[in-house]
Amino acid sequence: MSGDPSAAGQRIEPDLLARLGVEPAPATLLQFSSAFCAPCRAVRRVSAEVAGLLPGVRHVEVDAESHLDAVRALGIWRTPTLLVLDSTGRVVKRATGVPGKAQLIAVLGDLLPAA
Repeated sequence: MSGDPSAAGQRIEPDLLARLGVEPAPATLLQFSSAFCAPCRAVRRVSAEVAGLLPGVRHVEVDAESHLDAVRALGIWRTPTLLVLDSTGRVVKRATGVPGKAQLIAVLGDLLPAA
């Protein structure tokens, strides 16, 4: 999962998360997509599968064009961009393109309580 290390540790304000439809969860996959983006569909599929496998993980997809204020605030330059958030809204990982399912599970494993 390639990412932008400069975004690691950035905490997203709770009011911005609420406007994007992000509810409290141990981990959130926050995906920024656009309407005619083929890779966005692949990220949606992988993220939904992973969220279905791991209790406590939510997947929220946001239309980048409808949320330009958030796109600017978070430095989203292309779609798809996937932000992995911890329970406090801190960006743990940021990736563009389509992450592998195993890579995503590995990143999330560090955020979730041991079963």
